[in-house]
Amino acid sequence: MIQANVACDPTIHDAAIRIARRCRHIVQACLREEEWGEADREFYLIARQELEGLQQSRRGRGKAKEGVR
Repeated sequence: MIQANVACDPTIHDAAIRIARRCRHIVQACLREEEWGEADREFYLIARQELEGLQQSRRGRGKAKEGVR
């Protein structure tokens, strides 16, 4: 679980916002207008978590190639 109040890479932040808004637009007809912000926040957290995980795996953070755990 990520901490929403912890800064992240600006590129990831911007991408997560775009993804969250696009996801909300898909379900927007099922939501009351006052729920849109909450949906954006929830989708943002999911998108950010996945993007950060992808970035970490690309950097080889686990060093699985070297056999280090």
